[in-house]
Amino acid sequence: MRHGSCAINIIDVLLAFSQLALGLAGFAAILVALSGSPSQWTAVDAFRIKNMLAFSFAGIFLALVPVLLTFFTVPEPELWKTSLLVLATFTFGGALFALAGVRRLSVPERAVLRGPLVVIVLSILLTAASIEAIMAFGSATAAPGVFFAGLLVMLGMAVYLVVRFLFARTPA
Repeated sequence: MRHGSCAINIIDVLLAFSQLALGLAGFAAILVALSGSPSQWTAVDAFRIKNMLAFSFAGIFLALVPVLLTFFTVPEPELWKTSLLVLATFTFGGALFALAGVRRLSVPERAVLRGPLVVIVLSILLTAASIEAIMAFGSATAAPGVFFAGLLVMLGMAVYLVVRFLFARTPA
């Protein structure tokens, strides 16, 4: 599947993205393994670990949705609309998962996360999910680009959580 007159093979890009997300998930898993026993983690550490792994693994599998649909010979406009709908669902679900995790933290634990950053992260996720859903029911011309941008949001969230885990930890 090629996009317009562009020489980019989208399937190759999606497979490379999936490998990149897998690498990040592997790095996150090693980071988690080296961070001590789960009994030593703070509630904020556990929150970040769950979310970084969730967003990393979501990026892996969501990048493969258009590839899977290609194997089922789904026509290209429907392929992207379906892929965007799946991505929008997972992005919205990721926002809800993160929000539920934040709400389970105590007030002092939430303060560690920095409220404005939580609002920014949730806003980015909800905006991305809204755009993906709108595009799933709209024009298919920009759908591959919106899909890839949505994948970048997923990976960006995972990277953000890895960085916060590494550099913004509080002692147990």
